[in-house]
Amino acid sequence: MISKDNPHIHVIKNEVRRLILGRLSGKVALVTGSGRGFGRPIAMAYAQEGCRVVAAALESDELSELASVIRSKGGEVLTIPVDLSRESEIERMKKEVLHTYGQMDILVNNAAVSLWKTMEEMTAQDWDLTIAVNLRACFLNAKAFLDTMKKQGHGSIINITSRSAEEGFVGEIAYCPSKFGMEGLTQCMALELRQYNIAVNTLNVGAPPGKQLKPTSLTLEEARKLPVELRQQYADDDSMVETFSEAWTFLALQDGHKITGQRLSVRELAAFLKKEGWDTAVSKWRGKLTRAVYTPYDFPKLVRYQTPEGGWKELRFED
Repeated sequence: MISKDNPHIHVIKNEVRRLILGRLSGKVALVTGSGRGFGRPIAMAYAQEGCRVVAAALESDELSELASVIRSKGGEVLTIPVDLSRESEIERMKKEVLHTYGQMDILVNNAAVSLWKTMEEMTAQDWDLTIAVNLRACFLNAKAFLDTMKKQGHGSIINITSRSAEEGFVGEIAYCPSKFGMEGLTQCMALELRQYNIAVNTLNVGAPPGKQLKPTSLTLEEARKLPVELRQQYADDDSMVETFSEAWTFLALQDGHKITGQRLSVRELAAFLKKEGWDTAVSKWRGKLTRAVYTPYDFPKLVRYQTPEGGWKELRFED
């Protein structure tokens, strides 16, 4: 029989408590752009792990719907409608978060604007909006909570990226530069913030095998009106949480002494963690940064690109 005073009993009790409450119990996470798209299931997954989630997005009705889902499952969420293109709005968001929780452990810069316009169609105002939301806000959000993370002695910043940070696409004349810029911002922040034990990584979006991500520009209401056969092609929130919760939680728990300065794919990370485990993943990527490598590839003969109206156009190239 094991004595109640045995120190191992206390370790076991703490571990059981952690498992019951969730791996993110006691932490606060801000997920921008979480009313829809990739950010929505991240917020749901973090809430299920016991995290106090701050869901921020432009559309208040979508945030309300997300909050209902999270609370129906016993999670905690604070919703903040915010226009991330405005610095004053980011400052307001910061004050509300710190007034409510007094801490910030995990910042997920997920919000993004993609107007699907070509260079001829895009105005300077369109360009400025895209860069402001997709890149400038990532910097301002991190700067807003930097002092808090420094005082805590830890933090994890996750910048959501995509293939648009690797190559150019028609109709993404501002979106691609914003994602390329995010990668550079992440590397600089990883270097500067490691001394404060703050991790900064980028995470490439993805969907479960056989599914696609719903376009970010598609509202929840518009998605519901799509034909059934088209809706079935897109991943739903529950399947996203089931597939990627482990990867999202893993990155949320990184700090400057673990993995920082990495560009990771959510699908590859989820598969690696499932096969090799957390300790092996930390050993694989700890102490490394990421350098861009520019590799020539064949010019396409045909590209299809989305239009602002939601349709598609083709652009053919002669040899």
